[in-house]
Amino acid sequence: MATDGGNPRAVRNAYVTVPSSARNSPKRHGDSGVKRQTVDGKRQKKTIGKQNDAKMETNSHPQTNGLGSSGGQTSVVLEQSPCAFCHSSKQTEGSGPFVAYAQGKEVTGNADNFSNVIHVHLKCVSWTPMIYFKDGLIKNLESEIIRANKLKCSSCGKKGAGLGCCRKLCQKTYHVPCAYDIPDCRWDDDFLLLCPKHASSKFPSEEKAKSGKKDTEKGISRHLNPSKILLNYGKDLVLCGSGLSSDEKFDLVDFASTSGAIVSIYKNNVTHVIAATDSKGACTRTYKILMAILHGKWILTMEWIKACMEAGHLVKEEPYEVLLDNHGSCGGPKEGRLRLQNNAPRLFNNLSFYFIGDFLPTYKADLLNLVTTAGGTVIETRDQLLLSSHEEDTKANVNEVTLVVYNADFSYNPGFEDATALKCRVLDEAEDLAQEVGCQVVPHIWILDSIACGLQPSIPRH
Repeated sequence: MATDGGNPRAVRNAYVTVPSSARNSPKRHGDSGVKRQTVDGKRQKKTIGKQNDAKMETNSHPQTNGLGSSGGQTSVVLEQSPCAFCHSSKQTEGSGPFVAYAQGKEVTGNADNFSNVIHVHLKCVSWTPMIYFKDGLIKNLESEIIRANKLKCSSCGKKGAGLGCCRKLCQKTYHVPCAYDIPDCRWDDDFLLLCPKHASSKFPSEEKAKSGKKDTEKGISRHLNPSKILLNYGKDLVLCGSGLSSDEKFDLVDFASTSGAIVSIYKNNVTHVIAATDSKGACTRTYKILMAILHGKWILTMEWIKACMEAGHLVKEEPYEVLLDNHGSCGGPKEGRLRLQNNAPRLFNNLSFYFIGDFLPTYKADLLNLVTTAGGTVIETRDQLLLSSHEEDTKANVNEVTLVVYNADFSYNPGFEDATALKCRVLDEAEDLAQEVGCQVVPHIWILDSIACGLQPSIPRH
């Protein structure tokens, strides 16, 4: 169980959905770099614009609401307006879920109740250069849509391409989902993209890390013996970083260029997630980490990269596996690997989930992705829940369990209800429904903790 289980805000901050920083504006934008206001404003999405966005780690990719998906590029056609940027009505791993804005605020609930609503993919709006948040309001959305719709995507040829290569003078522009589908594109925490032609170039953060190191503090490169370097010994590795500092990101890219490995966004083909850790060896619990656990990936510290560079070949991963996250949950990465290795049932096999109450739409989308990736079933409507309860006696698998999930983050309060009253109302509604259909009640935190350290108490193991 996570040690911050009693603190909804702390637990919420362990898992978030939207990356929040800025990217350099390419030549087309009439600016050689993003203004400080834009950088700071982008970061407000972590604390103001998105109630659930505290610290999403997005090394080298547009973190989908998954990258939030169970792997692959499964599309879901939504009955709604298309994205104002890429003009697609499909929701994919590379686009993230749909979000809507009206009068500068994100729309929650039924968008039909608002006028002049703008529908966009989460990834499309997050990676558009000059969009930022201030005092909870989105800025430059309309002007960036106008700008993007004058630019054709270098991949599909259609207009709406708001994301450009950050290399000076490069004219490549993309829809975010199109760029996501190009394996050779590189992505950075600061919402910067390098097209395939310039993928070997350094991002500003990497250049800064390189130039800022003193001769006595040059990271892992200072240890290298050129005679030890064996090119292409990492050719089968696909690496993804989580929470890395600028120096650590530089070292990761340095290792990849030396060994022949690939540094990628998080997809199902990733083999190793390299995570930053604190003095206790704990990594930050991010969406990327949770998905890696579910997919059975190696989750290692930067010390493994250093050890490989020192040895001139790949060293065993086990001594460098992350064992702890910043909420005190232990053993999730190893358990995830062994589950995959032993071909065991997925974590939420035979579990069905019905989400009740108010969730920030983007946050809920990521929870749903985690549930389905873990093998769980999502019950979408109350009628389906009631129907399933009436059919309980006819179920072939008596081990099936249905859970009613409520939002334990009582700081998310779209109706500005008194916090105590909100907590009582949410719990009462969840418990009344669970009693009516004969199932159990869990907070959304239960999902996160179960992934991080195994199924939590109150739910029988399969």
